[in-house]
Amino acid sequence: MDIHDKDAGHDHSSISKQAEVVVIIVPFPCQSHLNQLLHLSCLISSSYNIPVHYTTASTHLRQANHRFNNKTHLQNSQVHFHEFPTPDFVSPSPTPNSSTKFPTHHQPSFESSIHLRQPMAALLQSISATARKVIVIHDVLMAYAVQDIANVPNAESYAFNPTSPFSSFFDGWQMKNHPQKGNRL
Repeated sequence: MDIHDKDAGHDHSSISKQAEVVVIIVPFPCQSHLNQLLHLSCLISSSYNIPVHYTTASTHLRQANHRFNNKTHLQNSQVHFHEFPTPDFVSPSPTPNSSTKFPTHHQPSFESSIHLRQPMAALLQSISATARKVIVIHDVLMAYAVQDIANVPNAESYAFNPTSPFSSFFDGWQMKNHPQKGNRL
């Protein structure tokens, strides 16, 4: 596996010099989000021969690579990994009997990802200087990290929603029109 570019200021012209289109993937730092976008990276890279830059914090990149179940796709692809630094943080133990279902033990990790904006902007500027078009696919929860894309004329961004449409619909339906027990749809 090729894990490199710990410094977002690194010259990426050798990677992107001949690329018409380059894709940058920005996952949310949670395993289910990391894994889906890593699979998408491999699919884009292997199916369309497009260079893909997968960006996240060092901790989360190691986690995604360790848990990824198709190492062959990574070895035979044009997926380039970028580890961005984030401040150290303390992560509390999970609370299994919590009254809320939100994984509060992950909150420090989520908050540390706010520091990804600057290195992400530097990577975007570097790649956009050598590619005709840069496509940024970011997790819907990472819009804050890619907001500088508005300043790059040859870049487009697309939000990736990792939840299923059925789940999203049902959650919204429950919030607006919570069904009473015994009532039928």
